[in-house]
Parts: sequence; C-alpha cells; structure tokens
Amino acid sequence: MLRVVLVDDEKLALDELSFILSKNSEIEIIGKYESPLAALEFIKKSEPEIVFLDVKMPEIDGFTLAKEINKLDFQVNIVFATVFDKYAIRAFEMNAIDYVLKPFSEKRLDLTMDKINEKYSNNKNALLKEKSIEGMIKIPLWKDECIYLVHPQDILYCTVLNKEVFVFAKEATFTTHDTLNQLANKLINHNFFRSHKSYLVNLDRIYKIVPWFNSTFVLQIEGLKEEVPVSRHYVKDFKKILNM
Repeated sequence: MLRVVLVDDEKLALDELSFILSKNSEIEIIGKYESPLAALEFIKKSEPEIVFLDVKMPEIDGFTLAKEINKLDFQVNIVFATVFDKYAIRAFEMNAIDYVLKPFSEKRLDLTMDKINEKYSNNKNALLKEKSIEGMIKIPLWKDECIYLVHPQDILYCTVLNKEVFVFAKEATFTTHDTLNQLANKLINHNFFRSHKSYLVNLDRIYKIVPWFNSTFVLQIEGLKEEVPVSRHYVKDFKKILNM
C-alpha cells in the first residue's frame, strides 16, 4: 500500500481530494495539511511514497515545498494538484510525476495512480534484472580515492552523516555516491533493513537487541561499539521481520 500526504491551504479542496483518493484501496492517506511547513516536517518523519500539493500557498509555495522534498534522502512521487494550468512545464522540470487540475475527477486521479503504480512496477523489474546479471552482486564503494567491490554480506550497516553516506564493513569504512535510499534498493535482496531514516542495517550482523525509550530499540552489531537505532516509524516492520 502506498502512503499519501495531501497539502493544500484550501480546506474544501483538501477534503475533496481526500474523499476521491480514499476510494482507492491501493493507497493510505496518512496526513492532510493546510500548512506547507507543517507538512514538510511530517513528510520528513513519515517518508510517504506520494505527496499531492497545491502551487499557490501561504508560507511557501508548492514549488519551494517540492524543492525541499526532492532534497530528502528517500524517494517521493510529487503530484501537483492546482487550479493553474500555466505551471505544468515547471512542475515536470522538478520531476513531478503528474500535474492535475482542479476540479478533481475520480477518473483523472485514477490515471495518476496508474502512472505511479507503473513506475513502482518498473523499478521492481529493474531490481530483479540487476540481481540476475552476472558480476552485479558486489557493491562499488569508495575509500582513499579508490573504488572497492564489497560483497553485501561484508557490510555491517550504512548511515548518513552530514549528508554523506558511510558504509561500515568488516575491515573498513567506505563512502558512496548513492543516497541511502538508492543503496537500500541495491541491497533489498540481501537481508538489509531500513531501521531509521538515517540507518540501513544488515540483519545477519545483529547479535543483540536492546529495548529503548518509547518502545524503540538499539541494535548491537558484530565487532562494533557503535549501536544502530530502530526508530518508532520502523519498529512494527522490524518486529514483524523477526517474529517478535
């Protein structure tokens, strides 16, 4: 199920969009915001797959909000939903997946969801293809201006520090030009788990799970003093994976 956040300073438009989208069984509306700044903070924490947003809004406009969303370390499909038809080119230049005009119709929004579902289907097929290619098992990582090919099972965990992604392996620490989300896609079939918006951990390298505040956990990794957090957003999936 794809999680959706709606942003529009007009409550009637927000309610109308919510009503139509709620009929789609493939999505879950997890947030509705009239304030774009409040929406941005929620998006950072909840990491939705889709954000519908208006163009003209107080505080910051839709393009400024989209720019901030595009900086985040996870992929978000942005759909502009507005009464203005003159900004479509600019929207697509910002990698928006669709541009929908008010008043909304169920048929038009179904086309939007078809486009998003097709994108996710293509991404999954690409990952399967990559896995099947001979020689694509190891991950290219950087250290001392050289590229090392590292097997996924030698990676202990990955994290973001000052907007740079670090990969901690058995005997060395590497960096990568990938975002943490891109790295997670590469490691999706190697038993890695996104435990926090800034952490990706190898489940096979965890030897101890310590209960922490607010029903969260910290993970102790083989051969390391550093601990990896499991944030509240990921606790439910973590427990499910480990049958806890």
